[in-house]
Amino acid sequence: MSVRIGVDTGGTFTDLVVVDDAAGKRRTVKVPSTPSQPAAAVFDALRRAGVPADEIELFVLGTTVATNCLLERKGQRVIFLTTAGFEDVPFIQRINRKSLFDMQWVKPRPYVARPDCIGVRERVAFDGSVRVPLEDEEVERVVAEVARRAEGSDGPSVAISLLFSYVRPDHEQRLAAALRERLPDVPVSVSNQIAPIWREYERANTVIVNSYLRRLVGRFAGDLDDELERQGVRVPCLLVKSNGGQIPARAAETNAVNLILSGLAGGLIAGRHLAAELGRPDVVTLDMGGTSCDVGVVVQGQIRSTTQYEFEWGLPIGVPVVDLTTIGAGGSSIVSFDQGGLLEVGPESAGAEPGPAAYGRGGTEATVTDANLVLGRLNPDYFLGGQVPLDAGRAHEAVAPVADRLGVSVEDGAQAIVELATENMANAIRLLATNRGLDYRRFELMAFGGAGPLHAALLARRVGLAGVLVPPSPGLTSAFGTLAADLRVDRRTTRVLRSDQSVDADLRGGLEAVALSALEELAGESDVHDPLLALTVSCRYLGQNYEQEIGVTLETDDLVRLTVDRFHDSHERTYGYRIAEGVVEFVYLTAVASQHRDPPAPLTLSALGEPRAVASRPVYFKELGWVQTPIYRREQLGLGVQLRGPLIVEEVDSTTLVLDGQVVRTHPHGSLLLVEAHVLGQGELAAGLEATSG
Repeated sequence: MSVRIGVDTGGTFTDLVVVDDAAGKRRTVKVPSTPSQPAAAVFDALRRAGVPADEIELFVLGTTVATNCLLERKGQRVIFLTTAGFEDVPFIQRINRKSLFDMQWVKPRPYVARPDCIGVRERVAFDGSVRVPLEDEEVERVVAEVARRAEGSDGPSVAISLLFSYVRPDHEQRLAAALRERLPDVPVSVSNQIAPIWREYERANTVIVNSYLRRLVGRFAGDLDDELERQGVRVPCLLVKSNGGQIPARAAETNAVNLILSGLAGGLIAGRHLAAELGRPDVVTLDMGGTSCDVGVVVQGQIRSTTQYEFEWGLPIGVPVVDLTTIGAGGSSIVSFDQGGLLEVGPESAGAEPGPAAYGRGGTEATVTDANLVLGRLNPDYFLGGQVPLDAGRAHEAVAPVADRLGVSVEDGAQAIVELATENMANAIRLLATNRGLDYRRFELMAFGGAGPLHAALLARRVGLAGVLVPPSPGLTSAFGTLAADLRVDRRTTRVLRSDQSVDADLRGGLEAVALSALEELAGESDVHDPLLALTVSCRYLGQNYEQEIGVTLETDDLVRLTVDRFHDSHERTYGYRIAEGVVEFVYLTAVASQHRDPPAPLTLSALGEPRAVASRPVYFKELGWVQTPIYRREQLGLGVQLRGPLIVEEVDSTTLVLDGQVVRTHPHGSLLLVEAHVLGQGELAAGLEATSG
């Protein structure tokens, strides 16, 4: 067995990458997604790839099943058990507001109904002492109540989150054990296992979301495993987790909340790997597909993680996820006008069915893809290599009403759509970088997804980024990223300690315990050898409300001093100051256990001579109007090629636009490097570009 297969199931397309390093070959397959049966598109792509089952040594998949379930609110009914008197916590939420002056704003609806919240008569204090014991009679009452509510319903799931369960979990464990014994068919999620974290609202919402997703994720993972076994594939299916690691499909149901960014993490992982191949430690990744656009950042070759993620504003998820932001700016994003008559792009999407108007499948509303087709930037006969012919007439018909309402020509209306989508992406990049204390001007843009390279040139120019990198097969980069992901387990626990007290032994003991837990879980998921272990402590100055993750090591005598010194440095880098004499509070202890997996070998580009344009067509540019623009095929761009825009580079899964005043070059590993012509010969970027000429 020598073949590795990576799959990315998105809202519009399902992508599959076949890597055979032994033979030095790669194959790619792209098929329309099947939202009603996500696994069906996976096996359609696998069938088209034609890989013998006995040659597959690795099968990894990133999926948006959990993401779409939350977006569409089609999850499982949840029965929520919590300490009596706190049943309203999921509904009270936080005092902050999404829009400070919007008097019509309504808090987001939790993923549980208020009648399904049951109070349990028990109480544990912050220090783990029992204020109200959990009596056997109360356990029986709660189990009986859950059983009564489960009768005749469509398979509910139970979420348990009691106060301070991260300090003393035995009350939750007793309830869970009783429920599993009495109601074996009712899945139970427990907060001390899913999210043993401080802050009762975040903990409660996380375990509720896990229960809400369990049935759909379990069914999808089960279908994958069963069909792979039926087809004779001998290796288990692995799913990409939101933290960038992998998990066996058989364990996905009980850890469903860890898959909410499964389909998005693969792109960021691929961006890091490909940037490292190019010698670029700092990049902004842009994954623009059919439904959405995901923006992430790689700093010094590392992907940042966060546990302060809100899938929907006001509904936090307290598990580790890769640090990225998602906006509704995909190729299928629908164009509309708000109540004030201002143009909007997204977040509503036409998806794969019916898709943009140009698909000819019943869609009538203008989308970003329709606008690009009107502008001549897409080849209607070569979309997905000709697999999906586009109807330029339908695209014009869809964009025309938008242009009429704006009082401009059809091409200017299409240009306005593209520019607004680009500005939305630009704002996401600025916000992501600025909030993390980064100067985005020194970053390059790694653009992929089917639509990413089409918008990258304008986006980089608008933001002021150092350049653009377009990897090979950009439309399938996220699928490639699944193969570059490591096996990974994150374990986090709450241990509130202060630096002005003698807590070195407590801090060390807590880190050792959480490290052991992470290593044991990793060993239980797969055969591991020489696992890597990373430890962090969440720190803040006493009186602050949010923390920073500080990497630590146990190989030091003064653990507290080391942690405090590193926090001071990190705080000053981020916010510009430190409180040298301030008391530092330690809140969370985190261990990341991982098993490194060798990524696919890089491509090697051959010299193919001077490329020739395969065609030319009129393309509309805001500053130039309609320009007869040369069209190149990417497979004909060999090593050492340098071309000046305006031009278009087409390939089966994507299209790259190069603007006037920009230069595109090829890298030995197959990527396209795009930069403003006037910066050539300046600085580190130009040096990297010069190296591509050999």
